[in-house]
Amino acid sequence: MTITIAAIGCSGPVASVYIQGFLAHQTEDVRIRLLTRRPKEFPEGVELVLGSMMNPDDVASAMEGVDAAFVLTPMSTCNQTQPEVDAAKAVIAGAQKAQLKHLIYTSVLGADHPRPRVGILNAKYEIETLLRHSNLSCSILRCGTYMQDAIDPRIELLNKGIYLFPIRKDARICYTCQKDVSRFVLQELLIPHKILSKPLNFTRAQSYSVAQVEDCLSAASGHTIRAVPKFPAFYLFQAALPIYNWQHHRFSSVIPLLVHFDQHGYTCDDDDDDDPDTTTTTASLVEETFPHFSMTTLEEHLASLWAQ
Repeated sequence: MTITIAAIGCSGPVASVYIQGFLAHQTEDVRIRLLTRRPKEFPEGVELVLGSMMNPDDVASAMEGVDAAFVLTPMSTCNQTQPEVDAAKAVIAGAQKAQLKHLIYTSVLGADHPRPRVGILNAKYEIETLLRHSNLSCSILRCGTYMQDAIDPRIELLNKGIYLFPIRKDARICYTCQKDVSRFVLQELLIPHKILSKPLNFTRAQSYSVAQVEDCLSAASGHTIRAVPKFPAFYLFQAALPIYNWQHHRFSSVIPLLVHFDQHGYTCDDDDDDDPDTTTTTASLVEETFPHFSMTTLEEHLASLWAQ
């Protein structure tokens, strides 16, 4: 059985984990049709389609005849939503033109209602709303904080005993292992031809306080690791926000998200409500809907990180 997946918004380093995961599947012949603006070397099994996800015609060309499309939208800077939402509109238009069978979108926890103070979350809410009204067959995976993004790039600091996450230590976070995403998409959606048709919280129910993450990091590394104290780092980041906005640096959107984490945590039952009159779109957990699918725990990921 050959499965062809159009990968949209997946030519950057963050998405490489997904591409590798799809290609590494042992029981099916998986082919990736990757939409990219710049030709470069990719593993065997990746077909390049030159074009932009901002162009619906290019998107339609990449999606033509595939079994499904796996879509990431690029994070906007300066805490804005419009650039990311515009990209989603182009993807939806291309998918409609190509008569796509199944669109799989990686969203985030917290996309269940508007959060105008946090552009990263609010953009995903707006995009989910667009998908809901698009008449496309969709599966939406609301992921927690990616382990590979929050932990792995900081390995040098961690080996010095420093965890750069300066929020209150009782704030609780849900984590998602990126490698689980491609495995789930193939195993639970594409091979059995299943479409979710509503969001799924793609994370384990278990959340971790910052203090618990410190303990997990220390146990995995074999030495004491402690998070940077909230004072003064948290406030220095906020003070530097105008500079990051001027530079259009990714931190210009990350810092408002960090403030949200500090105030509300980041869990499946996040009760922050910037608009209490808005009807929310609820989502089930993986362990409820797919009880046999085993998700990677934070402890397992950290053990593998230090075993490398």
